[in-house]
Parts: sequence; structure tokens; C-alpha cells
Amino acid sequence: MSAFLGPIHFWLYNKIGKQEELTKAIASHAISKGWIDDKSPYIKDLPALESVIDESNIHGWLQNNIHDAEGRYARLIFAITNGNDERMEDILQIATEYGKQNSVESDASPKEIYRTFEDFFVNGMPCDRVNALGEESKDELSWYMTQDIHAQYWVDGASPYYAIRRSVMDGMLFNTPYQLFSPDDAHYTIKKK
Repeated sequence: MSAFLGPIHFWLYNKIGKQEELTKAIASHAISKGWIDDKSPYIKDLPALESVIDESNIHGWLQNNIHDAEGRYARLIFAITNGNDERMEDILQIATEYGKQNSVESDASPKEIYRTFEDFFVNGMPCDRVNALGEESKDELSWYMTQDIHAQYWVDGASPYYAIRRSVMDGMLFNTPYQLFSPDDAHYTIKKK
């Protein structure tokens, strides 16, 4: 491993990989339904980080890969749902199932659940500091987004993005005594059912 690559780079690359897995699952379903003819413009396999990263520009390289992954994901959802809003139901179901495949430990605390979400979802670069913690207790934890970094990839804002993300989160919480509450796309609370 390079002396320049640290745990934070692998952590971020793994999060991009999770986004790629969801994109592939949705693209495969869309192919099976005949909604798209070719999934190759939307999916990408991620090789080992140390074999592909530009070590002279680690930050820029990771940023470009986030941009690429988010852009392809948004284009896929648009290609599937453009003029066919009813297909969103299938996408949300796939997202929930994907969340269940990546479920949080059943005995996780709200803080551990939040950490799992932070380790799972792409929220820009760590220096963007997108999420900020709010109130926290033994049985509840709240956070809010300080900026919407996802809207730039979507035609009409990031609404489809957050609905899909919410379904993944709900799936991840399926085996826990917790649920997610969110009055809008920027505020979230994990608390007991």
C-alpha cells in the first residue's frame, strides 16, 4: 500500500462502492423489465483503490469518482422514470431490499446506527462536513445536513435521491427496534419504534 493512502481514502472509496452496488441492482432490474436497453452507461466496477488512484492527486481523483458515480446514478434513475413515475415504486423496493442486505446490527445503538449510515452513504468529501449531529440520547439521535451536495446531479433537484436513500435506510433498520423519522430531506432522527 502506498504511504500516501490512508484509512480515510479506503473508507470513502468503499462508500462509492456501495453506491455502485445499488446502481447495479437498479440497472439490472431495469434491464429485466425492458426499461433500458443497456446498463453499461450507468454501471462501473471498482478495482482495488491502490491499483487505480492517482497518488499525485488523491483528493481530486476521489472527488472525480464521486462525481462520476453520482452522475451515472442520477442519469439511470432519470432514464427509468422519465415519463414513467410509477416505476419509482420498483426502485424504492429495490432500495429497501438493498438496505436489508446491508442491515445494521440488531442491537446497535442510535449512535452506532448513525455511524453505520456515515460509513455507508456518499456525502461528498469528508472535508465537506455535510452532516452535523443534533440531539442525542441513549435511545435517540438526530442529525441534519448542512448542505445539499446531491441536487447538482438531478434534473429537478434531489427529491428522487432522498426518497431512494430513505428506502435504503429503512431497509438497513429492518432488524432493529429503531426507525427513521425525517420531516424533510435535511433533518433526520433515529428513535425507537
